Amino acid sequence: MRLLAAHPAEMEEVAACAVAIARALGADHAVASARASAGVRVTAREGATDTALRDARQGLTLTVYRGARAGTASTAALDAAAVRRAAEEAFALAGRVSEDPEGLPPDLDQMAADTPSPLLDAPADLDISALRAMALRGDALIRAARPGPGIGVETVAAGASSSEVATALATSTGFRRGQLATVHNIWAVALARDASGAANDSAESIDRRFDALDSIETLAARAAEGAAGRLGARAVVTHTGPVIFEARVATALVGALVAALSGASQNRGATFLPGVLGQAAAADHLDLTEDPSEPYGLASGAFDSEGVAGRRRAILNAGVVEGYFLRTRSARQLGMVSTGNADGPWNLRLSSRAPGGSLDALRRLMGRGLVVTRLMGGAADPITGNWTYAVAGSWIENGETVHAVTDVTVGGNLKDMLRAIVAVGDDTHRAGAIRTGSILIDGLRIGGLG
Repeated sequence: MRLLAAHPAEMEEVAACAVAIARALGADHAVASARASAGVRVTAREGATDTALRDARQGLTLTVYRGARAGTASTAALDAAAVRRAAEEAFALAGRVSEDPEGLPPDLDQMAADTPSPLLDAPADLDISALRAMALRGDALIRAARPGPGIGVETVAAGASSSEVATALATSTGFRRGQLATVHNIWAVALARDASGAANDSAESIDRRFDALDSIETLAARAAEGAAGRLGARAVVTHTGPVIFEARVATALVGALVAALSGASQNRGATFLPGVLGQAAAADHLDLTEDPSEPYGLASGAFDSEGVAGRRRAILNAGVVEGYFLRTRSARQLGMVSTGNADGPWNLRLSSRAPGGSLDALRRLMGRGLVVTRLMGGAADPITGNWTYAVAGSWIENGETVHAVTDVTVGGNLKDMLRAIVAVGDDTHRAGAIRTGSILIDGLRIGGLG
């Protein structure tokens, strides 16, 4: 059973209609994107359904160009009258702003007119009652967990969701394409208590295919065990040493690299890696690959919101930067061409030519040090690269976990951190566009007692 009544072809028609109206008003160029989405979401706790939501939305965004002046308007209604009002508003706004030649849309020969569309659509054929049963099952499993003597576990939330979205883009240069995609999600959040206090942890699985998700049994157990493992946390002494960033946390480090290599950051010089194309920026065993065509990838697509296709490419090759993340504006400013990254990166995978194996293997490789499982708050300076966060995690001796850790900070400079990566684990975690395993970095400042 499909959740979404609309089809990409209908969204294409709406977007094309908006462009035609804008052109009839006298616009030199017009770009319209239309979107319709529908989803269901259920959460449970304490043996009962907590929330059960069904949601449906639609919208159109139209940008109209009068010469090099642009005006943008949006509407949540897609009837002909609403689309015309949006076009008239955008056209009027374009007459009141200054010229911005770098903001003009890409030429048609730069757009993804015939780029193959990756598989993005896998409807689950699940109704809200099936999602409710899954959420209640997760809640029951968390509350039944017995992770250790004297430890009680309760549910903060267990849930499941399913959504579908149809999108389309049309331009006055003749581009017109649509896409249909699904996203499914299961999650569990547990709170553990003992004589030392309370701690929580979560586990989540997201995929475009429901049958590719981790089971609710796996997620509930992971959340309960993770929460119990955080009990009895204490600080460690201040020192400089190795740190493992568990995969869920390590994605933030990759995200900082992506931000530093974005066209906007490079153009403004607001990056700790200015003008680094063709230069080494990370350890020489590291590769970072981008792939927009991965079947069912969470960041896959035939084109970005400007209609430009990405391509499979190396961002890092043996630690050397081979590509930036560019939209049309930043590409023009840098004298380059768009890489199809108007909406951010496509699917990214960080890998090592000297892989570190499992998380247990990384602990043994480190021997003694800190494993970070949560970033509690802090700051990363995008220009200097200075990076300091309060963290939680666990302390390792002889490759084994000794106790949970809290009330400590970890600091370093991202330029140095990228070069000091010793190993990347094979415990791959995906957060949006980014996939990475746990990352072992040497020589970080750990602030705690003393």
